[in-house]
Parts: sequence; structure tokens; C-alpha cells
Amino acid sequence: MASQDVAAGSYDPIAVSGVARPAAGALVHLGYRTDIDGLRAVAILSVVCFHAFPAAMPGGFVGVDVFFVISGYLISGIILGSLARGTFSFADFYARRVLRIVPALVTVLVASYAIGWAMLFPDEFRALTKHLAAGAAFIANLALRKEGGYFDGAAETKPGLHLWSLGVEEQFYIVWPLVLWIGWRLRHDPRIGILVIGAASLAWNLYWVDAATPKAFFSPLVRFWELLAGAMLAQAAVSGTGGPARPAVREAMAVAGAALLLVSLVALDRSMPFPGWRAMLPVAGAVLLIAAGPGTLVNRFVLGNPVMVWVGLISYPLYLWHWPLLSFAGIATMQEPSVPLRLAAVALAVLLAWGTYAFIERPIRFGSWRRLRITTLSVALVLAGAGAWVTHLLDGLPGRFPAEVEGLASYRYDSVPFYRGGSCFLATMSEIGFPNCPAPQQSATAPLVMLWGDSHAAHLYPGLSRADRPLAQFTAAACPPLPGVDFSFRENCRAINDDVVARATALRPDIVILAANWRSYDWSGIDRTVRVLRDIGVKQIVLVGPVPQWRLPVAKALVRYALRGDGTYPDRMVYAMEPGLDELDQRLAETAARLGLAYASPYRALCDARGCRTFVGSAPAGLLAWDTGHLTAFGSDYLVGALGLP
Repeated sequence: MASQDVAAGSYDPIAVSGVARPAAGALVHLGYRTDIDGLRAVAILSVVCFHAFPAAMPGGFVGVDVFFVISGYLISGIILGSLARGTFSFADFYARRVLRIVPALVTVLVASYAIGWAMLFPDEFRALTKHLAAGAAFIANLALRKEGGYFDGAAETKPGLHLWSLGVEEQFYIVWPLVLWIGWRLRHDPRIGILVIGAASLAWNLYWVDAATPKAFFSPLVRFWELLAGAMLAQAAVSGTGGPARPAVREAMAVAGAALLLVSLVALDRSMPFPGWRAMLPVAGAVLLIAAGPGTLVNRFVLGNPVMVWVGLISYPLYLWHWPLLSFAGIATMQEPSVPLRLAAVALAVLLAWGTYAFIERPIRFGSWRRLRITTLSVALVLAGAGAWVTHLLDGLPGRFPAEVEGLASYRYDSVPFYRGGSCFLATMSEIGFPNCPAPQQSATAPLVMLWGDSHAAHLYPGLSRADRPLAQFTAAACPPLPGVDFSFRENCRAINDDVVARATALRPDIVILAANWRSYDWSGIDRTVRVLRDIGVKQIVLVGPVPQWRLPVAKALVRYALRGDGTYPDRMVYAMEPGLDELDQRLAETAARLGLAYASPYRALCDARGCRTFVGSAPAGLLAWDTGHLTAFGSDYLVGALGLP
């Protein structure tokens, strides 16, 4: 989330005595502009809508890219103007950043910590405080790079996820003032540095971005060009080199910019590689709108209207508040929050954003005793970050809940030996083949069964291995049994499946069991799998449907349910279940019937109108799953018996 050092009545214009003013027809003008606050409103409303109602605005995440352009324009303008006046000071620049960024940030960090302390179990609180500490240090994007993607399901349970963009922005402003200062001292044209660094960043972005590369999404290197696009506008304004443009051209630029933003918001979605070339759409849109100037119809009447300006003024605290509230609401309900709850969370975020802006931000930014304010804010940020990090090191402060509750909530299970990890189950992304997987003992009388699929196939092995007949297992994490298909999230999956087909050709199994976490893949290629197996001579193919899946580990879901009710753990539960599994089960059953396959439905075996089974006997000994859906050895035995698998 970009911040803005410019607020109504608070901006020290760049074009003052001693600084080159823009030519009369220059495309860009520095100084306070209501339309830029309106553009910030477009950006924040897009992001909030995407987080609260993603179906309504599938590309709303591009609002962050718009913020980057705005920030690059405003902050670079301040630096370049100060350099031109001969008044630039690193101390003053970073003091301004502290006054602008820290008041609202510390407020939200402390509030998130307090909410997390009250409602999160130790391991959850430990993860939250790691993100809060990283946010306080402006490295949240670097911490999140190691955990998954911005668009994955787990992201919804990370109240500190949104701090990634603040990290990107502040990392840029660690190096950018120094680059401009050095270039100014050497009398180099700032445009050279902007173009060279921007081109390198854009090239890296285009080269590296991939549909399932979370490292790219969070990387500052693939985002700097967006801030530098704004910096180029600022340089044009300060130097007066924007060039003249007729009013009709300006109007066309504004309309084109608005159109590009609109296309970005409705045509892009989370399934597409981003940022990549697609980020050029919102960036170009923002550049055109800023360059068009405040006098165009779009900028004056749409972006510059009082409501949009007001939203723009509170956009920074609104960005900080809205995501934690939505995330905590989802954690509390353990399902997608209802529409009224999401509306209430957004309304509360707006109220808190206004209060933060009116009663915390402005009084601190523009009060007296500037040095004391800066020192106090710096100390507060350090203490907030240090407190969060210490909590992380202390394992999320265990002891806040009863021992029995925390024990079940922190349930751990070692699945590796039961799934045959490292031999017949490739649990890590670097493994390609099965050199350590022992060949099954052939039998003259018993049929040879082959288990093929991802981890949702591997978790069937403990139950299947109880039967007295030969069993071959070829399973790999995140690699469904779909030969000839490439998966960006598992680069060597095609090679793994080619190896499985070769082994199946040599073994000639009588029965093949296909299982996977089908909801995670496009499984339309299952027809090819069936053709390959029938060409080999496989007599029977069994397709296994989805197991019950939950929004958090089953043990933790049981505890949350018990805390909400009478304290008992239900052996069947709807609470916290992932939606849509019944529809997926039905579609897979229809596909199996069309292809002439046997179909085994874990969903029907474990679920009824009261919900899906969580344990048999007692928890935790009788837990069927050890995380959000992978079976324990006990659960595997129970399910294989219930399904009557061969």
C-alpha cells in the first residue's frame, strides 16, 4: 500500500522560487491535486472490494499497482524538488516518512496483536506475530515469499498479509533517494537512472513472473518499475519537460487511462500470472490519468469529487485496517464470512480509518515538537516489532487457553513413515523419480494393485497395505495422475508421471487406484490417463473422489467449535468445512460413469446431513485427518474399510 506525503492543506509545493517551473503546457504538474486523492480512492476501493467481494471485482488487487505509481510520483517529486532547491536532506526525508507511515502502522500492529492474543492459538499467534514483526521492519514481503502465494487459500488466515506492499514501497525508498542524490551530485540527467533501473526491473518482471511463483509477486525487484513510472512523471513536472498538449489530447489521455483501469479491474483475476505484462495495464492507466492533469473532465468530476477525495485521504489507514478485520472475521467463523459480516467489517474499517486519520495521523504529523514526535514514533515502532518478534520466539505465548484445549489445538502428526515419504511418496518438490521405492512382491494368485496420485493418494497407502496382496505405490506431492500435462506449481510432474507410466507398463498391474486432491487441479485430462492405462492392459481402474476438507486442521476446528458451544467435540461437523466438495464429488462420479470406471466416494462414506466425520472413538487418538484433509493411519484404515477398496 503506497502512502502519500501530500494531504489537503499540508503540501509544500515543489514549484517554488529557485526551482524550474513546468512549462505552461507541461503534461504534469506537482502540487496538491484533489484528483490524485481521488485516484487513491479508486485504488483502495478496488483492493477492499477484491478482498471482501472478489467475484464483484476479480482484478481489484491491481489497486496496489496504482498506489505504487502514485507513490513514485509524489515522493520522487519531493526528492527532486528538494535537490533542485539545494535543500534535500536524508534525515528530513526519512523523518517525513516516519511521520507519514508510522502512526497508523503502529496503531494497526498493536490492535492486530491484541486481537490475535485473545482469539488465536499459540501456533497461529506465533505465525501472526512473525508477520507483524516483519511488517514493523518493512520486510513483510520477504517473509511472505517463503510461505506461499498471495492468492492461495491460506492467505485468508494471515491478518498481516497486506503489509507486503508497504515493505516493497519502503525498500524502494531505502535506495531511491540515494540514487537520485548521487545522480544529482554527478550532474546526470535523472531520466537516465529512472529509465535504466525501470527497464531492468520491468525486464526482470517479464522474465520471472509465473502463474505459481509467489516469490515473484512479493519481490521488490519486479515492482520497482511501477514506482519508477511515477518517478518519470515527477521528473517531467520538476524539469518542465512534459511537453505541451492540447486540451483534447489531455481529455483523451484521461479517458484512455480510466479505460485501462476499468479493463484491469474486470478482466484480470487471481488465476493469471501477475504482475508480468498484465501489470502494465493498471500502471499505464494510472500514468495517463496523472499525466492528463487535474483539469480534464474525468479527473475533475470523477476523481476530484468530494467523496472520492475524502476516501483518498483515509486510504492509507483504510488499507491497513480492512484486511485484518476481514481475516479475523474469517478465522472466527471458519468459513467464508457472510455478506452482512463482510459489509460490517468494511464499514468498521472505514470508521477506524477515519478515526485513525483524524485523531492519530494528522495530530501527530502536524503537531509541535517535531523531533520528539519522530523519536517517539521510531521507538514505538521498534517496540511493536520487538514485542511481536519476542512473542514469535516464545511460541505464541502458550498457556492462554486450558491445557487440554492447547494440547488438541497444537496436535502434530508425523505422516512420513505411514505415507512412505522419500521412497514411494515424493514429498519434496525436488524429487523426480522413485529409485528408492521397492518393487511389489508379485503373486500368482492375488491381483497387483497400483496406487497413483498425489498426497491424497499417498494417505490411502496405510489402509491399502493391510490387505494380503501385492501393492505398488507411486505418489508425489502436488502431482496428480495426469500424464502429459505440465503444472507450473510442480515443474517436474510431467517427468514423474512419465516415469509412473513406464513402471506401470513394466509391472502391468491388474488394478490401478487414481486419487488426488482434485479440487486443486484441472482434471479434465483424466480421459488421457484412462486411455494410457487401458493401452497397458489394466483390467480395473478405480477413481477415488474427494475426502472431507476443512479450512484449518481438524483438531483445531474441533477446539474452536467446542469453545463456541458447550465444550464438547463433535464426531461429525459442518463447521469450518470447505464448500463445494459435494458438487465436486458428483462431477467426479459422473465422469467415472462416463469412462466406465469404478468410483469410490470418501465424501459419501464419511459425510451425511449432520456433517463429516472428524474422529472415531475419541480425539485425538481417533482423528481421521491430521491437518485440513490428509488422513492419519487410523483414518486411512477406517476409510479404506468403509470404501471397500481392493
